[in-house]
Amino acid sequence: MVLSLLAGCAAPLPSPPVERKVPVETLVPESEERAAALAAGLDRAGQGLRSWTELAPALRASRAHIAGREAGQVAVAHGDLAVTWGDVARTLERLESLLPRLDAEPGLLAEKFRWIRLREGAAFSGYYEPVVKASRTRRPGYETPLYRLPPDLRQLNLGRFQTELIGQRIAYRLSKGEPIPYYTRADIDGLDGKPGVLRGKGLELAWLSDPVDAFFLHVQGSGRLRFEDGREMAVRFAGSNGRPYVSIGRYLEDQGAIPPGEVSMQSIRRWLREHPALRDDVLRRNERYIFFRKGPETPAGGVASGPVGSMGTPLSPMVTLAVDRRTFPLGAVIAFDVPLPDPASPAASGQPLKTRPLCGLGLAQDTGEAIKGRRVDLFCGKGARAAYIAGHLNGPGEVWLLLARDE
Repeated sequence: MVLSLLAGCAAPLPSPPVERKVPVETLVPESEERAAALAAGLDRAGQGLRSWTELAPALRASRAHIAGREAGQVAVAHGDLAVTWGDVARTLERLESLLPRLDAEPGLLAEKFRWIRLREGAAFSGYYEPVVKASRTRRPGYETPLYRLPPDLRQLNLGRFQTELIGQRIAYRLSKGEPIPYYTRADIDGLDGKPGVLRGKGLELAWLSDPVDAFFLHVQGSGRLRFEDGREMAVRFAGSNGRPYVSIGRYLEDQGAIPPGEVSMQSIRRWLREHPALRDDVLRRNERYIFFRKGPETPAGGVASGPVGSMGTPLSPMVTLAVDRRTFPLGAVIAFDVPLPDPASPAASGQPLKTRPLCGLGLAQDTGEAIKGRRVDLFCGKGARAAYIAGHLNGPGEVWLLLARDE
């Protein structure tokens, strides 16, 4: 989910070279034997796909996204390995052409593509589309605002100035003509019974019944609001206050509040529910605050589509991956192997998490402000099953960049 460059910032500078060198997270060629074994073990059913042909719309979206790039330009560089936009385009085109054959001939993925492994593996997490109760007006039981992007928040794309800063932005406001960091979560929420700095400025998109729901909606970056009349409204990421993201799960683990290895969205929610007096202090340790916009509607006023990623197209459950664009090109084909939390066998509190292996075929179609380096975020869809998987997915896995072989 990309932050937009708002009016009022400096005039755009000429685009810098797009080569992005990553000195640590290097990509290395996989052996042909290992690639063949992985291709044979791909589990499309585990990704919710009846046939590999169902990838066609997402592949076309990726192709459209990179269509204007110069084929010879380097998309990412890992040591001596340089991946051009032409490489990415050829890979997408070839994969789409092979889709009708892949159900019966999965070995084509090893025969027709090079598998390039991220040497040190990936740190996997998950995200999903939450559905939360909301009201269009503030009233008893609905006291937590969901804000639009404030007009005084300005953002600057640092990648316009230095190549090594591509993908990094700062958010700020002006005070007496000088740029200063934008307000923190505590400033916006309000402290000691005082209203937050944005309260009463007409920026409320809706009101939520639970501040913890609002917090996790901020973490996910998009979702659906369900009003009492049964109607739903999509809300999408519009920007952030630019403050650093702090994992409250890691904080609670460090404090001994949640045992090591048991941190998940569900265990965090449970702890916050059981310690209401400490809730706000814990939530405000994450200073990052997200602002939203209303998503597209159908003519009848319903939700027109699911969440939209950095490419501007809907995300595909169990296929879309959010990546660091300095590690993988946006639009790339990526195979992944990860222990997936099993919602069919939910772990009881204090018990080991039950997982099942998933070797899948994904597409780099999204980014995130907390997705850096080896971090890979799997979009898990919508509903309780997706919430369970996304909430518990937090561990190591393997990823491979697929590149079409020369023919």
